[in-house]
Amino acid sequence: MDTLKPDMQSLSVPVSSRTDKERERLKKREADNDFRKLYHQKRWRDLRLKILERDLFTCRQTGVLLSGKHPAPNSPVVDHIKPHRGDIALFWDENNLQSVSKAWHDSIKQAREKADQNAARRPDWLRPSKIPLHIVCGPPCAGKSYLVNQRRKENDIVIDLDEIAAEISGETSHGWSAHWLNAALWRRNEMLGDLSRMQDDGRSAWFIVSEPSAKNRQWWIDQLKPVAVYVLETSESECIKRCADDTRRDQKQTTDAIVKWWWLYDKRRGDIVIV
Repeated sequence: MDTLKPDMQSLSVPVSSRTDKERERLKKREADNDFRKLYHQKRWRDLRLKILERDLFTCRQTGVLLSGKHPAPNSPVVDHIKPHRGDIALFWDENNLQSVSKAWHDSIKQAREKADQNAARRPDWLRPSKIPLHIVCGPPCAGKSYLVNQRRKENDIVIDLDEIAAEISGETSHGWSAHWLNAALWRRNEMLGDLSRMQDDGRSAWFIVSEPSAKNRQWWIDQLKPVAVYVLETSESECIKRCADDTRRDQKQTTDAIVKWWWLYDKRRGDIVIV
C-alpha cells in the first residue's frame, strides 16, 4: 500500500510572502532606528532635563520622587504621553512629554507592545486581594468614577479600564480607540494580579467594571474576594441624558452600551445597590 505523503508545497509559506514580511520588518526596524537616533541628540538631552525640572523630578503618574539611578525603579524617564508613531512634531512637543518613573514607564511600554495580542477579559489566574477591595459596577454614565472619587482615600488604588487605556494611548478616558483595548486589558489584569501580592498598608483598592450579569459579578467575587460590590442602578433614561451632555463620548456607541447593559442586567443577592 502506498503511503500518503503530504503536499510539501501546500504546507510551506510562499517565498514571495516570506520576502514581503521580511522587507516590511526591515523597513519598520529602519524607521525605528531613525527615531532612536533622536534620543542621542543634544537637543533631546536638553529637552529631557527641561521636562524633569518642570516636573520637579517627580513622577507625574505615581508621585514618586525620581531620585534613582538607571535601572532603579525610581529612576527618571521622560515619556511621550501620546505615542508619536513617527510624528516628528509630536516627538518634540513639550506638552506631550511627562516625567515618570522607570517602573511606571516599563509597565506601560509592555502593555503597548501587547496591543495586538488578545488579553483575557476575566483571567482565571487571579487570586484574592491582600488589601480591602471594592468592586463598582454599572452602565456607562451611571456615575461609577464619581462614586469612587467620593469614597476613596488619597493613596487608594483605582483600577479603571478607561483610565488605563487613556494612560497608554494618550487619548481621553472616554475617547480612546478600540486598538488599545488589548493593551489596556493586559495592564488592568497585571494591576489586579498585583493585589494578591501586596501587604496591607492601610490602602484600599477600587475596581471599576461594567458587569451587568450577576453570574459574572459572582465570578469576580470568587476570584478576588472583595469586601463589597456596589451596583449603580442609575436608570437607562438618566444615563442616556448624561451621555448627551458629555461631548467627550461617542453618543451612539455609548447609548447602545447603556441599552445593552440594562437588557443584560440581573440582580445578585449581596450587592450594595445604589439608585
